[in-house]
Amino acid sequence: MKLNINPDWLLRMAEKEGNGIVSVGGFVTRIETNAGVQTPPAMKPSDWSRIFPVSVMRKLKFSLPEGMSDADALLKFFDVPSPDAWRAKWSDYAVAFRQTQQFDFRREALAAWVREAEIIASQIPLAEFDEAKLRGSLDELRWLTREKTQDGLDRAQLVCSKAGVALVLVPELPGTRISGCARWLSDKHAMVGLTIRYKWADQLWFTFFHEVAHILLHRLRRLFVIDNAVDHMGDAVVDPEMARYEEEADRFAADTLIPPAALAEFLRLHGRTLTNDEIHDFAESIGVGPGIVIGHLQHDGILEQWQGNALKQKLKWDFVTKD
Repeated sequence: MKLNINPDWLLRMAEKEGNGIVSVGGFVTRIETNAGVQTPPAMKPSDWSRIFPVSVMRKLKFSLPEGMSDADALLKFFDVPSPDAWRAKWSDYAVAFRQTQQFDFRREALAAWVREAEIIASQIPLAEFDEAKLRGSLDELRWLTREKTQDGLDRAQLVCSKAGVALVLVPELPGTRISGCARWLSDKHAMVGLTIRYKWADQLWFTFFHEVAHILLHRLRRLFVIDNAVDHMGDAVVDPEMARYEEEADRFAADTLIPPAALAEFLRLHGRTLTNDEIHDFAESIGVGPGIVIGHLQHDGILEQWQGNALKQKLKWDFVTKD
């Protein structure tokens, strides 16, 4: 699995009043146009290529052409004629990027991740976006949390494609700490991109539903969401406007996965001293994987982080093709 973006379209949209890029969760920073650009004017291609994690991109099987210099491969990868053209296409638009207080990000690595996402998403046949169909698929998508993670994601990709949303998976690059991405590719197609940096499947599924929330709830207000992962969801968001969207997406994801009334009744009946069997049976009754319930209870402090992990799926991914 992987993720499609037309940067020219994004640039035009980002320049329109009221449009922009939002972050999801964590500590949010606004990055203004041209802020933090690391590439000086008229940089030589050979020097420009050194600021990208090319060796890691090749190891992770990014779509870099073979048989040419790193600089030429990057230019073809980004579909630009020069480093200056890359700057115009990928750097000169306003970005709001989710990040914790502890970590910064590398613009070049972020651009490479997004570009790989768009290349992959372009290979996925999509129906026209259908909001009703996507909303009507939420229960089926919830049910997929019961399956092995890779099988569930494969099925989720098919379900989303029928609603006009490309679901793709792209491995993380150093210096990005990306967890996911949601964006409108056009007025007819959207994209949800995920990467793996979490240890547990429940965190990945929460991110997925979080991104779906932005597609469904914020279409007319925010075009592009790109997230930096945090170890604990719910870190304070600095920008008040973005915080509102973040809270809405968080609430949508949490309530979609576990209906609040059902959870409240479960806790009323069983209290805060819960057994794995009780949690498993509750998860079965609401149609989600037991790890989803464990993760929610851990997040809310009802369970300790070590409790119930036997019911969670641990993520093991191998993006690198072994020789």
